[in-house]
Amino acid sequence: MRAIKTCTLLAFMTLALWGANDTRAQEWLYTVRPGDNLWSVTAEHLTKMDYWPRLQVLNEIADPERLPPGMKLRIPIAWLKRLPATAQVLSAHGQSQALIAATNQTVALRPGQLLESGDTVLTGPEGNATLEFGDGSRLLVQANSQLNLRSLNAYGRTKVRDTVLQLLRGRVENEVNPQLGAGSQYEVSTPVATSAVRGTRFRIGMNVETAKAHAEVLAGRVDFRSGRKTQAVAKGLGSVAEGGKPLLPPVPLLGPPATADLPPVVTRVPIKIALSPVKGAVAYRAQIASDNRFETLLFDGVSSTPAVNGPDLPDGDYVLRVRGIDAKGLEGLDAYHAFRLHARPEPPFLMQPIHQGMVLEKSLSFKWSEPENAVSYHFQLAQDERFAAPLLDIPEYARSELKPDRPLEPRNYYWRVGVRDSSGRQGPFSDPQAFKLQPTPELQPPEVSADAMTFRWSAGLPGDRYEFQLARDASFEDIAVSREVAEPQLSVSRPSSGFYYLRIRTIDASGAAGPYGPTQRIDVPPASYWPIGLVVFLTLVLVL
Repeated sequence: MRAIKTCTLLAFMTLALWGANDTRAQEWLYTVRPGDNLWSVTAEHLTKMDYWPRLQVLNEIADPERLPPGMKLRIPIAWLKRLPATAQVLSAHGQSQALIAATNQTVALRPGQLLESGDTVLTGPEGNATLEFGDGSRLLVQANSQLNLRSLNAYGRTKVRDTVLQLLRGRVENEVNPQLGAGSQYEVSTPVATSAVRGTRFRIGMNVETAKAHAEVLAGRVDFRSGRKTQAVAKGLGSVAEGGKPLLPPVPLLGPPATADLPPVVTRVPIKIALSPVKGAVAYRAQIASDNRFETLLFDGVSSTPAVNGPDLPDGDYVLRVRGIDAKGLEGLDAYHAFRLHARPEPPFLMQPIHQGMVLEKSLSFKWSEPENAVSYHFQLAQDERFAAPLLDIPEYARSELKPDRPLEPRNYYWRVGVRDSSGRQGPFSDPQAFKLQPTPELQPPEVSADAMTFRWSAGLPGDRYEFQLARDASFEDIAVSREVAEPQLSVSRPSSGFYYLRIRTIDASGAAGPYGPTQRIDVPPASYWPIGLVVFLTLVLVL
């Protein structure tokens, strides 16, 4: 009889050790409570009562009826009961819905909602949602995605979870809790490949049009499987699987874009930010969130150029996340940039002087539009486009037109205007507009001889040229003389008698022509009157 008990005990030990060898690294340590025994522990936590003898042998327990409180029982994960688990919706933005398997109904996702095995998350073009699983792992479902929660299970009261997901289309970003209990499973499959991980950050994309799946690993390691081949994809690498083709070997992900020179304050909506090009990138993805957790994407867009063409968001603080995309469709490493949006009240439209235009000093005045709810304006004029030392700085100006109260030296200038609204908020300045202030040509009385007339006027800036026109009508349709000269003077043949009109404009060194100066009229007498009365008849008359 004693031999039989010994053989039975050896058999139990062999069976227990066989199971332990397979699951030693996947065990749960249960803390014994007062009143516990092996039968009660087995009934509460294990899949069947047959496991209690194995549990006794594994833990070298002499008396199964007496377990000291506080004792740690080693229990293989594989022996524990599998209980249904849930995923909680942390955030939902835009078009984000769930197809509930139990009712076959589609409902809008809402924060705090619980999803179960078999449910499907659906996002539209502007939608995204973040889910959190029972072990603390999180998953961001991006726009135009379909994700099925195939199986969500918990092993007893442990932290061990089985999270099996299927991405039918779109993209997901995964942050798997590195503190997972031993034996946990986190798997994302697509129609062409499957990824299995423990404690890592990675992205999975499924393009149904090209039948390609993309895996990009940001931390840890992912086992990427397609067909019969499985390969390990380490941190900083990515891989592509295509239906019916061999799995491509991992390749390095593109480096993050440089963000050091990005503006800390953005003053225009829709948001537009230029990026530094990334070598090897054929496109760029930009995402905007209210904080660096990126649980909710306020914007998620792809551009073929290194630029962020973002949305119209309320003023506030945001975080930008950008990355390059290579020719294989793999998205690279992320770069982050915190910025403040200060775009309101919006600045007015600058009307006069026009950008890159020329203005005569005697006619200089500034005009801009009147935005709704504008109470006053902040006007600035400077010689540099950064406005380091403004020549005019008027923070509270009530009108939408301003004429300088003092003469300005002819040269290049920049001007801009901001708005203060009825709530007292000061908005950003308009984009600076450049203009060139030109001296107004001052025409001297012409010198007249029997066969010629010579006109002289005040000189402009160095390098300027001049266009002189003499016409028989004030509308300058019947032009008698039109010349471009390098010096502020011109001699022409003496025209026949009668009234003539003349005007002059400046052409700067770049070839840009400024406005014409005031039109003036002269009266050329008949030749028989020469030289009597010339002073009277050749007096210049300003045509108003």
